[in-house]
Amino acid sequence: MERIAMPNIKVQGFAQARRAAVDKAGEILKRPVIVAWKDDKSGISAPEIPGGRDGRWHDYGESNDGVMELDVGDAYHFIFTEAEGFEEPDINLVSLEDNGATFLCLNDACTEEEKQKLGYFPGGGVGG
Repeated sequence: MERIAMPNIKVQGFAQARRAAVDKAGEILKRPVIVAWKDDKSGISAPEIPGGRDGRWHDYGESNDGVMELDVGDAYHFIFTEAEGFEEPDINLVSLEDNGATFLCLNDACTEEEKQKLGYFPGGGVGG
């Protein structure tokens, strides 16, 4: 998996870090999808794996077709896969919008706030 460090990017939190990561991933991948992430400042990572050891989010990203890891400001880490060539939509994908820019993310890689807004059901998919 390719790893890109962006230590000089100054961000005001997770949302800005994710936007920077998505922008950079969009320069390299045709259709980037967030598979997993970790916020060192809050200690939160996704997907949340109950009983998982530290770093489990990274193992998940690698084993679920992660092709690129972006580290933003030394505190935020995102693993992306390439959706170009998917034969059919994956029902586990969610389309999110951030300040007018739309991007894809696996349901399990959504933040808790996004899950509430989207009507996320832990059994898979989104409701609404």
